[in-house]
Amino acid sequence: MPAVPAVQRVAGVDEAGRGPWAGPVVACAVILRMPRLPVRIDDSKRLTPLQRERAFHVIARHAEVGCGVVCAEDIDRRNILRATLHAMRLAVCDLPEAPDLVLIDGNMTPELSMPCRAIVRGDQSTYVISAASIMAKVIRDRLMAFYHRLDPRYGFHLHKGYGTELHAARLAAHGPSVFHRASFHPVASVMAPPALATADA
Repeated sequence: MPAVPAVQRVAGVDEAGRGPWAGPVVACAVILRMPRLPVRIDDSKRLTPLQRERAFHVIARHAEVGCGVVCAEDIDRRNILRATLHAMRLAVCDLPEAPDLVLIDGNMTPELSMPCRAIVRGDQSTYVISAASIMAKVIRDRLMAFYHRLDPRYGFHLHKGYGTELHAARLAAHGPSVFHRASFHPVASVMAPPALATADA
């Protein structure tokens, strides 16, 4: 019986930005060079912004990292699920060398040439996926801060494109920008022309 090759290069993959009304969906793939890092690694939502920034720099020093970004226009064209899977595939393909195994947060996997395994709530239970969630979140937050500098009307640096009261108010006041997802209902409703008045009105 032939020997089964040992799995050596395991990549964790997670995304940030499925739910917002604006901005890209960002996925990161991470292969750690050491089993544990000298910083707290956890689901990015469980960390403060300062903890995420500290972890981001440590992961960048001690891991191979690939990143995939799918913009709002492409999200509208593909739909958010397909865009997310595409971002994950781009992230894995962006790694310097292909992994032997890919662990994906969630219940679906992108089409890849190497073995993949989906892990529900993997960002909370699997160390390398937690690391990927941190990288994706920090990179996306930085992109939203950059978009704020390009178009400060919406306060992207504050809400990161999510559906807050501030974002809703700015969207109603200014209409959507090129960074908004036209296929998402709150944005589409602002873009829709007002109904014509009837003769009896």
